[in-house]
Amino acid sequence: MLSVEQLVTLFEHFRKANSFQGKVAELYQPASYLMDLGGKRLRPVFTLAAHQLFEDQIDSSLAGALAIEVFHNFSLMHDDIMDQSPLRRGQPTVHIRYDTNAAILSGDWMFVHTYELLSRYEPVLAYDLIQLMNQTAVQVCEGQQRDINFEKMDRVNEMDYLEMIRDKTAVLLGAAAQMGARIASATKDDQENLYTMGLHTGLAFQLIDDYLDVYGVQTGKKSGGDIRQNKKTILYIKTMERASEADREELLSLYQEDEPDKITRVVRLFDKYEAGDYLRQLTLEYSQQATAALNQVNVDPGRKINLISLLNELLNRNK
Repeated sequence: MLSVEQLVTLFEHFRKANSFQGKVAELYQPASYLMDLGGKRLRPVFTLAAHQLFEDQIDSSLAGALAIEVFHNFSLMHDDIMDQSPLRRGQPTVHIRYDTNAAILSGDWMFVHTYELLSRYEPVLAYDLIQLMNQTAVQVCEGQQRDINFEKMDRVNEMDYLEMIRDKTAVLLGAAAQMGARIASATKDDQENLYTMGLHTGLAFQLIDDYLDVYGVQTGKKSGGDIRQNKKTILYIKTMERASEADREELLSLYQEDEPDKITRVVRLFDKYEAGDYLRQLTLEYSQQATAALNQVNVDPGRKINLISLLNELLNRNK
């Protein structure tokens, strides 16, 4: 079995061997730029590790893993335009480095290329993978629209927020795991358990990010970015739910203004109503559900070591 590090290396070799190119270089350069910025390659590694649960030869999953990563980066490219983000992984975003039109068009090509990669499989398998990708793509778009909607709302309930991060973030991790299992011809039960594992991992991962944005040890960025952007995370939602009328009014006012001491005052309200403790407990519940789903996969426990390692790394972050 290959280690997680070896899976990343295998994927990177395949990615570079399948570089983006065509007759109009300007279309492919922005996509190549974004992909070359790196990242954890979490989603393609989930695809490869899920396949490796069932067999050692996993080369057949590389095109699917690349499709997942291309789609993920396409969504980042368009998200950065919508959010007017200047930086991605410490470097200028595509629409800043090139221009908005180039970022839109190159992102559109990445979306199409996702399906070109999946169409390389034999017809029955390709059909299943494309259907999985279709369902996932729709959910990611719905999640992004919900997130945009929340910016205009003073009150967001917990169920709506969890549904938003499930669709915007978690479903792609679920699809990545299921895709590897499907390519390996795993049973439907095992595919579903791996999808559930990825989904709950994605939910816990996003909730951890929400917590660390306020309470984590920041490395190279300002703390409280979500507060500055008036994001209605679980911390905000739970505080609004528990707060006195006076404190609710203060929190609403702080999210509508840009006071110099905004972050300090908002965090004080989060602490007063123990929103951080609630978020940690919710994260733990999703982490446990992810582990439980992996435990249900019907393979030798020794083959699960990579996914167990990934879950431990992702779900026990402190910065």
